[in-house]
This record gives sequence, structure tokens and C-alpha cells, in this order.
Amino acid sequence: MRLTEFGADADLVGQRVKVAWEIALEGDEGFGDIPRVRVRRKARDFEFPAENQAPFELYDSDTFPPAPGGDLAVHDLPGWELRDGDTRTVASVITVARRVENKLIEAVRRTVINTFHQTYDPITAQFKTKPLTQRVEVLDTGDLLGGLAPGTTYYYEMSCVLIPPNSDPKTYRATSAPTPVYRLNRTLYDMLPAIYQRHDVVERRALPEEEWVPEASPRSGQLRRFLDPFGAALDSLRGTAEGVRELRDVDHTDYRLLPPLAQWIGWDLSRDQTIPIQRHEIKYAPSLYRITGTIPACLIWVKRLTGWNCRVKEFFPNVFFSNDMGMLERPDDVGSRTVDTSNEELLANIGTPDDHVDYTYDTGTTDLDWYAYNVVGLYVYPNENEPAPDIARKRDKLKRNLSLFMPVNIRGVVILQAPKLVEAKVVEEFEFGE
Repeated sequence: MRLTEFGADADLVGQRVKVAWEIALEGDEGFGDIPRVRVRRKARDFEFPAENQAPFELYDSDTFPPAPGGDLAVHDLPGWELRDGDTRTVASVITVARRVENKLIEAVRRTVINTFHQTYDPITAQFKTKPLTQRVEVLDTGDLLGGLAPGTTYYYEMSCVLIPPNSDPKTYRATSAPTPVYRLNRTLYDMLPAIYQRHDVVERRALPEEEWVPEASPRSGQLRRFLDPFGAALDSLRGTAEGVRELRDVDHTDYRLLPPLAQWIGWDLSRDQTIPIQRHEIKYAPSLYRITGTIPACLIWVKRLTGWNCRVKEFFPNVFFSNDMGMLERPDDVGSRTVDTSNEELLANIGTPDDHVDYTYDTGTTDLDWYAYNVVGLYVYPNENEPAPDIARKRDKLKRNLSLFMPVNIRGVVILQAPKLVEAKVVEEFEFGE
């Protein structure tokens, strides 16, 4: 038994979304062997809270349909059956409505489509039936009186024991934005000559349980019912077109459009991060571009690329310059001097961001050549107990991306301040090895 499909699409009727999945059976498995399936829904992203899942739960196969009573009504709708050679398909439909202001409103509808392989055994004169697949379609009408919020992208996530533990979570996630209801079916009907509307009086006799189903249209004439599917299709077409203007809204657009939006502004999106962080990156990337080359930008970029804390040091004050007596207007600038070996603090800070010792000019271009006018050092601090391979990988990633936030005339060097628990030989390899 395996899951072969999971997806969500805007329903033809506005302000509704159809969520569907399919399970393929193998061997002697039957439909009764299908495990529990749960579907959750929320807006903006897939960051469901660990607790209090009730407001986000759309469907639970163990509790559907709910027990009727109170404000809930449950009924079976007419199903259908299809035969194609040895294949037989049977569909059953259950609808659940809730009472709002003494009026029943459809809350959710489930359609189960079972497919069998049926063959005739002439010896026993009986049909042998083998279950093949089960497709479940859940019609989400939302928690609001009028349905789901039109134009809002909803995020659906499925949970089931059939999902492999190490599978890509995107396989069992889906998004969809319901379209608004423009009632173009009524517009089409009103455009007809009055003579046709006058004689459109043959109403469909609906069953009691169909009173709350919008498609049933029990109080419309035969011509009006004929035009309704065309009007619903036009509603869907217009709603999709109207939604194009919202595609560039970073806060609300479908997360699948975030990579193209990032490419438009030249931003390398962190695809391994959560959706809220990706939205935040795109939204504030222009502001970060404006401070490129500054110390705050360096701190932000290092944090983004590695997750590490960082201190930025410009090495030009440490370059020894002959006859440099310092600047009179700056008391802290004492010029270029030899090392005062009696100053314990000065000696303790050698090699750190607080190093104030003067050194001869380094003409090299490696990570060991710091003391030059065009060199800026990034002192990075890996997290405690972070594995050595991860430290090396992040350090290399940072070095490859220095051109993103360093000016073209500045050479950046990455100086690793390894955690205390990392062995000395590993630290030496990271700091001085290429």
C-alpha cells in the first residue's frame, strides 16, 4: 500500500478548495486496511504549532463523518458507478452541514472513489473482485459563513503512516487559492430575453439533504440550471485573472513563487529555511543592498550564510607606518610604535579583534596575510559542540560569498574562532589549511 498522489486545487465553485489524494493497494490488501489519514490547513505557510491542532484540522478519517446532532447535519448524497471492461469504479459522497442563523450551510464534503478489478470465474459462476485504488476528495468550504477567503493561498499538509520517514515533505504538501464568487451565472441569465425567463419555471425537485448543496440549485428553473456551470467556469476564469495582480505580494503570495521573486532582485534565496524567513529575506533584501560594504551588512550576511556570530575588524590601523606619530585630534591614536611588553592587556589581545599591536605590511593575499590597508577580517564564532565538518563547510561557504557584501577593492579574510571543545589539530587545519 502506498500513497501515489496528494494535491489541492481551487474548486470550480468559488471560495472552495478540493483536496485529493490516492492510495494504491497491493497484494491482498483491502480498503479496510487503509490507515488513518489527517489533513491540516492554514494560511501563509506550513508552520503548524506543535500543540492545539484543532483549529487547523480539516479532515480526520477516524472521526469523519461526525455524529449528527446539535448544529451539525450529515447526509449521503447520490453516488455513481462506472464500468470499463474489467475495471469497476464506485463513488460515494457524504456531506456535512452546520447550522448558522437557522440556516444549514455546507461545511465539508467527502467523495470516496474506489476502483476494483473484477473478473468472472466460470467455474464458480461468480465475480472475483480485487481492490486497486482509493481516491478521496475533500471539499474545503472554510470556517467562514461565505466560504474560504478568496485570493488567499491556503496551505494543506497530509499526515499518514504511509508517508516514508525520510521523504521530501513537499510531496505531501499542497497549496491553492480559491477564487471569488462573481455570480456570472446570474449575469448570463439576466442577459436573456425576458420571455425565456418567464417560461423558465420547471424547478428540480431536490432531496431534503441537498438543500444546502450550492450545485443542487433546487429553486431554479431548468434554463437557469443549464447556465450555472458556464457561469461558475467564468467566475473561476475571472478570479484567476484577478489574482495575477497579487502574485508580487511577498507577504501573501504562494510560497512556490518566492524563488522567482528573489531572482528578480538578484537575491540568492535560502531555500532550506522556513517560508516566513524566505519572505523576510525578499522583503528586506533591497534595504540590505543599500548598506552593502558596511560593517552592519557584514554582520547580517555572516549570520545569514552560517548562523554564526561575528566581529568585524579593519586591519589598516594595525599597519606599521614609519614616522607615524598619531593624530593630535585623536588621543587614542598613538601612531606606530613598538610593542610595550609590560602591557598585559595589549599582549593578551594579540590576534583578536581587539588587537592594537602594529605589524609590518603584508603583501600576500592568503588568509594568513591580514595587515594591509585593504583587508577586513571576519572573526566568526561557531556554535558550541558544532561538528567539525559542518564548521569547515560553513567557512568555505562564507569565503565563496564574500563578494556579495564586500566592496570590490576590499579583501576579506575569515578568521575562525573555533569552540573550545574542538581539538587543537582541527582548529589548526581550519585556520591555516587551504
